[in-house]
Amino acid sequence: MNVVKFEADVQRQHARYKLPLKCVIDGYRYNCLDWSVGGIGVATGKTVLPELKTFPVDLEFPFSGFVFTLRVDAQVRYCDPVKGRTGFQYMSLTEEQLRFLRYVRDSHLTGEVVTLNDVLDISGRSVDHRSRKKDFDLHDRSPAHRFKAVTKRTLRIALPAILGLGVLLFLWGSLYQKLWTFRADEALVTIDSAAVIAPSDGVVTNIVTNGTVKAGDPVATILPTANNRSITVLARCDCIIQDVEAALDSQVRAGERLLSLSAQTAKPHVVAMVDYSQALRLYKGARVLVELPDGERISNAAIRNLPKLTNTDLQSGNRIPINVDVGDADLSAIVGTPVTVRFVQSPWTTRALPEVLKSAVKATGLENPGNAETNG
Repeated sequence: MNVVKFEADVQRQHARYKLPLKCVIDGYRYNCLDWSVGGIGVATGKTVLPELKTFPVDLEFPFSGFVFTLRVDAQVRYCDPVKGRTGFQYMSLTEEQLRFLRYVRDSHLTGEVVTLNDVLDISGRSVDHRSRKKDFDLHDRSPAHRFKAVTKRTLRIALPAILGLGVLLFLWGSLYQKLWTFRADEALVTIDSAAVIAPSDGVVTNIVTNGTVKAGDPVATILPTANNRSITVLARCDCIIQDVEAALDSQVRAGERLLSLSAQTAKPHVVAMVDYSQALRLYKGARVLVELPDGERISNAAIRNLPKLTNTDLQSGNRIPINVDVGDADLSAIVGTPVTVRFVQSPWTTRALPEVLKSAVKATGLENPGNAETNG
């Protein structure tokens, strides 16, 4: 007894639509009679395909100007050579494939994709994708997809903001270094000392070259050229021998420097030579940074005192010595060694920013030397 099976006996899960599609099956191209998100009906003519066999099927969507091909695996559900029709059901569609098929279906229903003869075209009608596509709703996704989407959205907003902030900080740092910091021309670790002067012309017959001396101790002896009576030079304090400039048995003249003495309690400090135009800025206040030859930095250094400037000093353009106290740092071992000194000012303690920018771009002369102390 033959069993007759009608297509209507199988309940459809997806509505079928008619679009000018073609498909390639086993190397042959066929016309699609109708299609849906779940399967396709193909005009196979008298070709008989075995039922329940799965074929790789290339669906060709002929859009205006290009053809989009989607490869799917489809199983033969029925084959009717009398009607020339074979029904296929998609097998194991991926999320991307299903999303595309739904997009074409929804676009066809809303009129976004229309049929022009044998091709598909995009109409000029605007479509609200958010109301039409439910698949892209963030709340319908898994937690992993939602986290990934939120992360991408946050990075798209945060990265330009971070880059912009970095550029602003770089520009501000360059401007700050240019306008509110300056470096001393040269700086040296030194110690307060007193010079021992030759009292008369003569020959040095004795001189102390190192160590410490007490007040009243002889530090040098000079034999005058006028007579044979030697003159002894005595120390005026409990001091340490610093620089010895006269050699034994050398000829010296009255007033010539023999050596230098420093008090035993004297503390080494830094003397920075600053151009007079920059020195004027220090009267507004500045922070001092001292960098030693070994790379160590002293951040608590401070200006000991500022010299009083005269009109002659300002007009001469000479460099001005600035004494810098190094705090608790012990620099006794590097007396006479060059160091690096940088002065840092606060923008709000100096002139207004437009005035600073104007002076930085165009150097101007000193119009009134008598008011130099207030121009900083």
